[in-house]
Amino acid sequence: MDLFNVWNHINVRTVFLGFMLFVILFWVLRRPRNLPPGPWGWPLLGYLPQLARIKGPIHEALGRLSHRYGSIVSFSVANQLIVLLQDYEVMKEAFAQQELNGRPKLEICQITLPGYGVLSASGEPWVELRRFTVTTLRSLGVGKSSFEEHITTETKYLMEEIRSLKGKGLNPTHVVENAVSNVICSVVFGRRFEYTDTQFKRLLEILKEMFDLLGAGGVIQFVPIFAKMRFLPTVKKLIYTNLSLDEILYQLLYNRNVQQGDVDYNENPRDFAGAFIKTMCDRENQGVQTYMTPSSMHYTFGDLFGAGTETTATTLRWALLFMVGYPEIQSQVQKDIDSVVGRNRLPRLSDKSQLAYVEAVLNEVQRVGDIVPLGVPHKCTEDTTLRGYHIPKGSLIVANISSVHNDPAEWPDPSEFRPERFLDDEGKLVRRDKLIPFGIGRRVCLGEHLARMELYITFSCLMHQFHFRTPEGATPVSFEACYSGLTRSPAPFEICAIPRDD
Repeated sequence: MDLFNVWNHINVRTVFLGFMLFVILFWVLRRPRNLPPGPWGWPLLGYLPQLARIKGPIHEALGRLSHRYGSIVSFSVANQLIVLLQDYEVMKEAFAQQELNGRPKLEICQITLPGYGVLSASGEPWVELRRFTVTTLRSLGVGKSSFEEHITTETKYLMEEIRSLKGKGLNPTHVVENAVSNVICSVVFGRRFEYTDTQFKRLLEILKEMFDLLGAGGVIQFVPIFAKMRFLPTVKKLIYTNLSLDEILYQLLYNRNVQQGDVDYNENPRDFAGAFIKTMCDRENQGVQTYMTPSSMHYTFGDLFGAGTETTATTLRWALLFMVGYPEIQSQVQKDIDSVVGRNRLPRLSDKSQLAYVEAVLNEVQRVGDIVPLGVPHKCTEDTTLRGYHIPKGSLIVANISSVHNDPAEWPDPSEFRPERFLDDEGKLVRRDKLIPFGIGRRVCLGEHLARMELYITFSCLMHQFHFRTPEGATPVSFEACYSGLTRSPAPFEICAIPRDD
């Protein structure tokens, strides 16, 4: 009997070891050859256990991999190959290739609504949606001086909200998000909302939840196998939040149609929603094959709000924090604005060319704030090569933008806030190619022109009207960051806004 038990024990152990050997050999043999170098990973799990143990910002940990493996690093997560790009030149080279300009789908969102928007589409769908989006935004005046009035009007509402506090302590997060989101509402739905509007507040809540969950889920949302694990709390919450976003966007669109009436096909639509509906219906009536569908409309609206609200609002919050932390820079900004604008009107877009220091400050805010450290992932659509390395179809391509913005070879003492980096000896603005807050290549952020306009007008108006400082008795300013979705945000802080003309 004892011999039988020993024999059984040996058999079980042998079978287990044989199985593990088979798994390891299978994993090693099926791994494509000539991949970029990278850290070792476990069979099936890949580098996931190591990622889970990382303490601190993940982009900093990934950046350290370049010290050992170079500017192109590869590793797998749950059978998904990830290729990490660590410097500007390799990013520029990579994103010049059509094969490396696809986008991965948010796999969890596909459960509730299959489809894609302009941000997540690839190939022909992306070409059509991008062409429509760029053309429509241009026709609506977005990024042009004709759209300046919309931003200035919203900035006035923002300043009135701040002024009503009469110098009391303020966490600027909500008021800034309200203003920035309302600009997007004017683009998409042709109207602004009161900050107390129930639907408007609900939209912002859902968008915030979505960004937080995407950050918590990390790579989960891009890996199909995780989307099937609906028992995971993050997956369940993402499904629910995506359904909620779909519902609120539908309600806002319905209210828009009720207020404006049916789309008049004989006139030019007054907003992005009207243009999308009109174009979608026209192509359907003409029997033209199109990727403009109700689901792509939903995702594209979400893309505009997500990309156009979170990053711009976060940049403005960093700008306010840096002005409080560097009062001498704030004073110089105000001095320059006053010398050009005076005290009897607000800054205008036409003043921008004379306000080089203001532009330099905003550039340095984007660099040091490091708003989107890892950019938006790309996807390899066909097998290709990059600097001699094989990049298989389906690979996720991640650009470590933070490593570019913090490269000491390009930016000496990169953690120091120095707007002068962007000025020449005569005080004129200098273009620095390695400042890439909106990405690089063909898939650069579509809202870049709108974001730059919003940042300039809102920031310069706030600096013109208010002096910002910490509340009495408050702790010294901290530039500590927290992470929400793809963005790096300042930790919650309070400031006081003192009207300059009082």
